Amino acid sequence: MTFGGLALGVGMIVDAAIVVLENSFRHMEHHGKDRMTASIDGSEEVWSAILASILTHIAVFVPLLFLEGISSIMFRQLSVVVVFSLLMSLFVAVTLVPVLCSRLLVLPPPPERRSAAGRALFGLSERFLNGMDNGYTRLLNLALGHRGIVVGAAAASVVVAVIVGRTLPTEIATQADEGQVSVNIELAQGTRIEVTDPVLQRVEAAIGQLVPEATDVITNAGGGGGYGPPGGGNVNRGQLQILLKPKDERTRSSDQIAQELRRQLSGIPGVIVRANASGGNNQMNRFLSGGNNGGGRLSLEIRGDDLDGARKVAQAAKDLLDSTPGVADSRLGRDDGRPELAIQVDRAKAALLGVNTTTVANTLRTNVAGTQAALFRQGGQEYPIIVRLKEDQRQAVSDVNDVLVSTPQGTVVQAKNLMRVADSLGPSQIQRKNQQRIAYVSAEPEATLSDTVAAVNARLPQIHGLLPKDFSIGFGAEVEQQAKAFDQLRTVLLLALVLVYAVMASQYESLKDPFIIMFSVPTAAIGVVMALKLTSTSFNMQAYIGIIMLAGIVVSNGILLVDYTNVLRRRDGLPLREAVVQAGRTRLRPILMTSIATGLGLVPMSLGIGEGSELQVPLARVVIGGLTTSLLITLVLVPTVYTLFEEVFSNPFRRARKSGAIEA
Repeated sequence: MTFGGLALGVGMIVDAAIVVLENSFRHMEHHGKDRMTASIDGSEEVWSAILASILTHIAVFVPLLFLEGISSIMFRQLSVVVVFSLLMSLFVAVTLVPVLCSRLLVLPPPPERRSAAGRALFGLSERFLNGMDNGYTRLLNLALGHRGIVVGAAAASVVVAVIVGRTLPTEIATQADEGQVSVNIELAQGTRIEVTDPVLQRVEAAIGQLVPEATDVITNAGGGGGYGPPGGGNVNRGQLQILLKPKDERTRSSDQIAQELRRQLSGIPGVIVRANASGGNNQMNRFLSGGNNGGGRLSLEIRGDDLDGARKVAQAAKDLLDSTPGVADSRLGRDDGRPELAIQVDRAKAALLGVNTTTVANTLRTNVAGTQAALFRQGGQEYPIIVRLKEDQRQAVSDVNDVLVSTPQGTVVQAKNLMRVADSLGPSQIQRKNQQRIAYVSAEPEATLSDTVAAVNARLPQIHGLLPKDFSIGFGAEVEQQAKAFDQLRTVLLLALVLVYAVMASQYESLKDPFIIMFSVPTAAIGVVMALKLTSTSFNMQAYIGIIMLAGIVVSNGILLVDYTNVLRRRDGLPLREAVVQAGRTRLRPILMTSIATGLGLVPMSLGIGEGSELQVPLARVVIGGLTTSLLITLVLVPTVYTLFEEVFSNPFRRARKSGAIEA
C-alpha cells in the first residue's frame, strides 16, 4: 500500500507548485512585473489558497490513521505516505518554487522572433486557450442568470448518483489476478494416501489438458501420514497449485480458469474437487474476511448448542447453496468423524500381568505406525530408521489383535487378551464464536459477492422453518467483515468532511465561505458511480477510500475560486458579479492544470497493469471519475452558489442591521 500511496500522490503533490508557477507567470505577462516581484506577489496572492487546499487534502487522511481491524491494515501506511508527501509539496511550493521562478522564469519571445512552426503552434494554442476562457466566461454569465437551473441540475445529478449507486455490486476487496489457481480434492474420510495419490495424478493430467496457460503444477498429496502418532494427517485430501503465464500472455483470468476447472473436474466419482484463484492478495483477502473454517468467501453461520440440530441445519444450508445459481464449492465447515479403530484396554487383566496402558499403546504404535530407532548417515545425509511390522502383517484388524506385548516377567502375550477393538468414528470438531457454538457452511461466489448474497438471502426463509429453538443463521466471513469495514469507513467519511470544513473555516475565519465550497463535494458522486458502472468495477474498500480522498481533493477548485473572488472584492473593490466572473476566468487554467495533473497521475493505476494491480484500480477510477464531474460542475456551481449567498441569503441580515442603525 505504500507504493499505492506514492502512485496516488504523484499528481497531487504538484498541484500547489502549479498554482504558484502559473500565478507568478501571470503577474509577469499581464502586469509587466519583473521576475523577482512577480514571484513574490504571485506566491503571496495564492499562499492562503494553497495552504487551505493542502490542509484539506491532509485532513481526509488523518482519520484513516486511527482505523482499526481490516481497514487499518489496508490503508494506514497509505495515509502516512500521502500525508508526508503533501506536507513536503507544500513546503516546496512556498519556498523552492518562488525562488526558482525569481531566477528561471522567462516570458515567451515575441512572435517576430519565433520560427514559423513556433509562431503557428503558439498562435494555435493561444487561440484555443483564449477561446476556452471566453467560452467559460459566457457560460458563467449564463449560469448566473439562471441560478435556479444550475442548482437544480446539480441536485439532480446527486439524486441520479444515489439511484445508480444502489445498483453497483459490492465486495470487501477486488479479487486480483495473480497468476495462480489452487485446486483442492477431498475423498471420503479414512481414505489412505495410497488411494489419494492416484486420484491427484489423474487430476494433474486433466489440468495439463484443460489449462494450456499453466507453466507449473505443484502437487501435494495428503497432509501427513507415515510414521508418527496414530491418525497422521488429512491423507484423504490433496492440493494442486497451478502457476500460470503472465496476465498479458493469456486470454482467461485466474478466476475464469478456476470456474472452468470446477465444472470439468466435478464428475470424478467419489471425489470432491474445489478450485479458486489464489496468490498473496487472495489469501490475504480470505484471512481478512474472517478465516472461517470452510475457507470460502461466502459463509453461512449457524448458531446453536445442539450438535445434531446444527448438523441437520448445516446440511440443509449446504443443499440450498448447491441449488443456488452463482454459488459453487459449498462445503461444511465441520468434517465428519473419521473411521478408526477404538482400542479399550482391560485394565484389570493388564494389571495382573504388570502391564499398564502406556505400554500397550506404545507397543501397538511401534508395530503398526512405526518408531524411529536410529539415524543412518551417508554422504552428509541423514535417513531415519523406522522399526515396524512388514506390510502384509499390519493390514487387517486381526493383525492388531495378534501383536505381542511384553510383560515385566519377560513373557509375551497377544494384545487381544488385554484389550477390545471396535470400529468407531473419530471425534468431531466443536467450534465457538463469542462463546457460542457455531457451524459454518461456506462456498465460493461465481458472480459478484453482493449479487450472490442477495440470491442466497432470498432463499434463506426456506431454512428458517427448519431451525430448532434458540438457533439462528446469518452471513459471516467476507460479508460480515465488509459490513464492519464499511461502517468504519462511513464514520471516517463523515469525520473527514467535518475536518475539511473546520480547516477551511479556521483558514478563512468564516463559516459561510467554507459552506459554499463544500457544495462541490456532492457533485463528485455522479462521476464516482458512473466511473464504476461504465468500467464494471465493484464498490469496495478501495473505492470507499477514493470517496474519502475526494472529500479533500474536490474542494481545492472551490477554494481557488472563492479565495480569489474575495481578493478581487476586498483589494480591487470590484462588484460581486464582476469579481465572480473575473475570478473564474483567471483561475480557470490553474484549476484545469491541477485537476488534469491529479487525474493523469492516477491513469496508470486505473488501467490495472500487471498482476495483482486490480487491488488499487477502484480507488483510482473513483478519484478520476469524481474529480472529472466535480471539476465540470464546480466551475459553474460554486460561483452560482457564491452569488446566491451574497445576494439572496445575506440581504435580509444586512437590511436588519441597517434598520436597527436608523432607529438608533
